[in-house]
Amino acid sequence: MRYTRARAAWTAGLLAVAGTAAGVTLAAAPASAGPAATPKYVVVNQCTGQGQVRPSTINLPDCMTSSELIGHVKWTSWGSAAFGKGDLEVNNCNPSSSCGPPKYTKYPILTVLWGAKPWAGKHGDDYFSRLTWIFTGKRPRHISVTQTVTMPSSAQ
Repeated sequence: MRYTRARAAWTAGLLAVAGTAAGVTLAAAPASAGPAATPKYVVVNQCTGQGQVRPSTINLPDCMTSSELIGHVKWTSWGSAAFGKGDLEVNNCNPSSSCGPPKYTKYPILTVLWGAKPWAGKHGDDYFSRLTWIFTGKRPRHISVTQTVTMPSSAQ
Protein backbone atom coordinates (compact mmCIF):
# COMPACT_ATOMS: atom_id res chain seq x y z
CA MET A 1 0.00 0.00 0.00
CA ARG A 2 2.83 2.34 0.89
CA TYR A 3 4.49 1.68 -2.42
CA THR A 4 1.31 2.65 -4.32
CA ARG A 5 0.90 5.92 -2.37
CA ALA A 6 4.50 6.86 -3.02
CA ARG A 7 4.15 6.10 -6.70
CA ALA A 8 0.92 8.18 -6.95
CA ALA A 9 2.58 11.14 -5.18
CA TRP A 10 5.62 10.93 -7.43
CA THR A 11 3.42 10.78 -10.59
CA ALA A 12 1.33 13.75 -9.45
CA GLY A 13 4.50 15.77 -8.76
CA LEU A 14 5.91 14.91 -12.17
CA LEU A 15 2.67 15.99 -13.90
CA ALA A 16 2.69 19.29 -11.98
CA VAL A 17 6.25 20.04 -13.04
CA ALA A 18 5.49 19.11 -16.68
CA GLY A 19 2.38 21.31 -16.67
CA THR A 20 4.33 24.26 -15.24
CA ALA A 21 7.07 23.86 -17.85
CA ALA A 22 4.53 23.74 -20.67
CA GLY A 23 2.82 26.88 -19.37
CA VAL A 24 6.11 28.77 -19.17
CA THR A 25 7.04 27.67 -22.69
CA LEU A 26 3.72 28.85 -24.13
CA ALA A 27 3.89 32.16 -22.30
CA ALA A 28 7.39 32.83 -23.59
CA ALA A 29 6.53 31.98 -27.23
CA PRO A 30 6.07 34.97 -29.58
CA ALA A 31 2.50 35.93 -30.38
CA SER A 32 1.14 35.10 -33.80
CA ALA A 33 1.02 37.94 -36.32
CA GLY A 34 -2.68 37.16 -36.75
CA PRO A 35 -4.50 35.81 -39.77
CA ALA A 36 -3.15 36.58 -43.21
CA ALA A 37 -4.81 39.53 -44.91
CA THR A 38 -7.59 38.40 -47.21
CA PRO A 39 -7.39 39.72 -50.74
CA LYS A 40 -9.90 42.26 -51.96
CA TYR A 41 -11.71 40.88 -54.98
CA VAL A 42 -12.50 43.40 -57.68
CA VAL A 43 -13.95 43.77 -61.14
CA VAL A 44 -11.51 45.68 -63.32
CA ASN A 45 -13.22 48.53 -65.13
CA GLN A 46 -12.44 48.05 -68.81
CA CYS A 47 -12.26 51.77 -69.48
CA THR A 48 -10.16 53.08 -66.60
CA GLY A 49 -8.32 50.02 -65.31
CA GLN A 50 -9.61 50.88 -61.82
CA GLY A 51 -10.99 48.19 -59.54
CA GLN A 52 -14.64 48.19 -58.61
CA VAL A 53 -16.17 46.35 -55.68
CA ARG A 54 -19.83 45.35 -56.08
CA PRO A 55 -20.44 47.46 -59.21
CA SER A 56 -24.08 48.02 -60.15
CA THR A 57 -23.18 48.14 -63.88
CA ILE A 58 -20.70 46.09 -65.93
CA ASN A 59 -20.08 47.28 -69.49
CA LEU A 60 -19.63 44.69 -72.23
CA PRO A 61 -17.43 44.02 -74.12
CA ASP A 62 -15.15 47.11 -74.15
CA CYS A 63 -15.01 50.86 -73.49
CA MET A 64 -16.81 51.96 -76.64
CA THR A 65 -20.54 52.53 -76.59
CA SER A 66 -21.76 49.00 -76.17
CA SER A 67 -24.86 47.35 -77.49
CA GLU A 68 -24.98 45.23 -74.30
CA LEU A 69 -24.36 45.88 -70.63
CA ILE A 70 -25.21 44.30 -67.31
CA GLY A 71 -27.14 46.73 -65.15
CA HIS A 72 -29.06 47.04 -61.91
CA VAL A 73 -26.89 44.36 -60.27
CA LYS A 74 -27.67 43.52 -56.65
CA TRP A 75 -24.93 41.36 -55.16
CA THR A 76 -25.88 38.60 -52.73
CA SER A 77 -22.30 37.57 -51.91
CA TRP A 78 -18.80 38.85 -52.65
CA GLY A 79 -15.69 36.77 -51.96
CA SER A 80 -13.51 34.47 -54.05
CA ALA A 81 -16.61 34.30 -56.26
CA ALA A 82 -19.45 36.81 -56.41
CA PHE A 83 -23.13 36.14 -57.00
CA GLY A 84 -25.84 38.61 -57.90
CA LYS A 85 -28.88 39.29 -60.01
CA GLY A 86 -29.56 42.05 -62.47
CA ASP A 87 -30.46 42.68 -66.10
CA LEU A 88 -28.69 42.16 -69.39
CA GLU A 89 -29.58 45.37 -71.21
CA VAL A 90 -29.48 45.12 -75.01
CA ASN A 91 -29.59 48.21 -77.23
CA ASN A 92 -32.29 47.61 -79.85
CA CYS A 93 -30.90 50.22 -82.21
CA ASN A 94 -28.36 48.89 -84.76
CA PRO A 95 -26.14 50.62 -85.49
CA SER A 96 -26.55 52.47 -82.22
CA SER A 97 -25.62 55.85 -83.73
CA SER A 98 -28.52 55.86 -86.22
CA CYS A 99 -31.51 55.98 -83.84
CA GLY A 100 -30.68 58.73 -81.39
CA PRO A 101 -30.83 57.84 -77.71
CA PRO A 102 -30.32 54.13 -77.00
CA LYS A 103 -33.42 52.01 -76.46
CA TYR A 104 -32.56 49.09 -74.22
CA THR A 105 -34.54 45.92 -73.62
CA LYS A 106 -33.87 44.37 -70.21
CA TYR A 107 -33.57 40.62 -69.66
CA PRO A 108 -33.38 39.26 -66.07
CA ILE A 109 -30.18 37.33 -65.27
CA LEU A 110 -28.18 35.76 -62.48
CA THR A 111 -24.58 36.97 -62.47
CA VAL A 112 -21.48 35.07 -61.32
CA LEU A 113 -17.97 36.54 -61.16
CA TRP A 114 -15.27 33.92 -60.69
CA GLY A 115 -11.73 32.84 -61.58
CA ALA A 116 -9.97 35.22 -59.17
CA LYS A 117 -6.39 35.95 -60.25
CA PRO A 118 -3.68 38.23 -58.83
CA TRP A 119 -4.09 41.75 -60.19
CA ALA A 120 -0.71 42.81 -61.63
CA GLY A 121 0.74 45.81 -59.80
CA LYS A 122 -1.97 45.74 -57.10
CA HIS A 123 -0.41 43.80 -54.24
CA GLY A 124 -2.98 41.91 -52.22
CA ASP A 125 -5.84 42.45 -54.66
CA ASP A 126 -7.28 39.85 -56.99
CA TYR A 127 -9.53 40.51 -59.96
CA PHE A 128 -12.28 38.32 -61.37
CA SER A 129 -11.18 36.89 -64.69
CA ARG A 130 -14.54 35.42 -65.72
CA LEU A 131 -18.13 36.62 -65.80
CA THR A 132 -21.02 34.21 -66.35
CA TRP A 133 -24.65 35.15 -66.63
CA ILE A 134 -27.70 32.92 -66.78
CA PHE A 135 -31.05 34.07 -68.10
CA THR A 136 -33.92 33.56 -65.64
CA GLY A 137 -36.72 34.53 -68.02
CA LYS A 138 -36.98 35.73 -71.59
CA ARG A 139 -33.75 36.24 -73.55
CA PRO A 140 -32.61 37.64 -76.91
CA ARG A 141 -32.81 35.11 -79.75
CA HIS A 142 -29.10 35.47 -80.59
CA ILE A 143 -27.86 34.58 -77.07
CA SER A 144 -27.81 31.16 -75.40
CA VAL A 145 -29.20 30.63 -71.89
CA THR A 146 -25.73 30.79 -70.31
CA GLN A 147 -22.86 33.07 -71.39
CA THR A 148 -19.29 33.32 -70.04
CA VAL A 149 -16.87 36.08 -70.98
CA THR A 150 -13.26 36.79 -70.05
CA MET A 151 -12.77 39.94 -68.02
CA PRO A 152 -9.74 42.20 -68.64
CA SER A 153 -6.94 42.59 -66.10
CA SER A 154 -6.35 46.25 -67.09
CA ALA A 155 -7.76 49.03 -69.24
CA GLN A 156 -8.14 48.01 -72.88
